[in-house]
Amino acid sequence: MQDDGEAAASDVDPRYIVPGLSRGLALLQLFRRERPAQTLQELASGLGVTRSAAYRLVYTLENDGFILRDPVTRRYRLTARVLTLGFDYLNSQAVAEVAAPSLQRLSSLTSAAAHLVVLDGWHVVYLARVAPAVALVSNLQVGTRLPCHITASGRALLACEDEPKLREIYRLLCRESREVPPPSSFEALRAQAEEDAARGYVYRGSVLDPGLMTFACVVRNGAGDAVAAINVIGPDALMARFGGETALRTVMLETAATISRQIGFSGS
Repeated sequence: MQDDGEAAASDVDPRYIVPGLSRGLALLQLFRRERPAQTLQELASGLGVTRSAAYRLVYTLENDGFILRDPVTRRYRLTARVLTLGFDYLNSQAVAEVAAPSLQRLSSLTSAAAHLVVLDGWHVVYLARVAPAVALVSNLQVGTRLPCHITASGRALLACEDEPKLREIYRLLCRESREVPPPSSFEALRAQAEEDAARGYVYRGSVLDPGLMTFACVVRNGAGDAVAAINVIGPDALMARFGGETALRTVMLETAATISRQIGFSGS
């Protein structure tokens, strides 16, 4: 009888494994507290590959900013970029946990679906969702990825990015967004972001679900960075009964401020 580990291993289809990626990740894991800096030969030995194979891996990782070579000692070490991978994940998880009660209150108060959303490249990703037990108000599920420029949450997050990051996102949208057209120009994207930043939130009709309205604003961490957005989505009539933009602005901004304080933000 197979144990769980054997069963999981037997499910792996080698056709879909990328050996180079696996070796690159294995190389990063060779850097430990007791061995923070290593030579090319030490890395090659640790991986069980030739120096030339190890060199191609470290060359790629150095080019991508994950490792750095000391020109004096000729040893490689990790850069802070590796840490951001873990911190971004941990921060996202922490925000989702902290935000859960607030999302529940928002959904109960507005009778709409409430979400926590983060920016990931040219997408937004829905990390958490609370929806009332009534007729469908939104079909957005946890894990949904959408082009950032077509969602209220995405626009709220884009409004907090600097121009170089906006340019990079626009470049990715033009290159990668197939089903949804990118903004007509970078200038158009920047102008929209500036308008949204001045307002401090986004309230608009849903592009994907006509008849639904959505309100979104950002959540900030202790450094003041916009790490996520919260939104509520519901039918136009439902939002109007609640009080429309004016009532939603009060509730949403107060909720975002509460979550932000809980994760260390001390600004106004």
